[in-house]
Amino acid sequence: MEEGNQVTPPSRFLHIYFKGLTGRRMTILDSDKTTPIYIVNSNSGTIFSSKPHMRFCRPPTTSSTLETQIGSASFRTWSRRLELEFGSSAVHLEPKGFFTRSMEFQSSVGPLTWQHDSAFGRDLRLVNAEGNWLARFEGTVFAWSKSGKLEISGGVQWGPGLLDEIVISGIAMVEAERRRRRNNSGGGGGGGP
Repeated sequence: MEEGNQVTPPSRFLHIYFKGLTGRRMTILDSDKTTPIYIVNSNSGTIFSSKPHMRFCRPPTTSSTLETQIGSASFRTWSRRLELEFGSSAVHLEPKGFFTRSMEFQSSVGPLTWQHDSAFGRDLRLVNAEGNWLARFEGTVFAWSKSGKLEISGGVQWGPGLLDEIVISGIAMVEAERRRRRNNSGGGGGGGP
């Protein structure tokens, strides 16, 4: 794509996979679909589970066998507001209004908003205050282990930690929606006398 005299670099795609049968561990792979760049560990997220509910880590390297935590997300029981940590910075991902599913947080580059691409779908897009998209999440419906992919705009001006902020806030938003759907789909009674 060419804008004026500038060529926009291609988008970067991150691929999100569940590990194990419980779905409590995710691996986020780079564009090559083989290089892990994030490991996400989550707990059940019930009222009795400890916070944070999700831990975002860098995978072990050749010099270290331990995962390095870079952020976290915690969900509130009676609120749609999420508590996020990017390194040592704590921020809130909160609704932009009472009747909207859009969620906003203060990033290192200013306010960013996750919006739904459709009224009922799982697909999301991250926009800045000017309305320019920075990232898109496309959920996978008919896949056993793949949760979806996150497309990072090639036109994003990267600041320190911006990719971490996009990944942490986006995956936390997707997980919050998944937990909300799970909690709202509780069974109705079986009828009877």
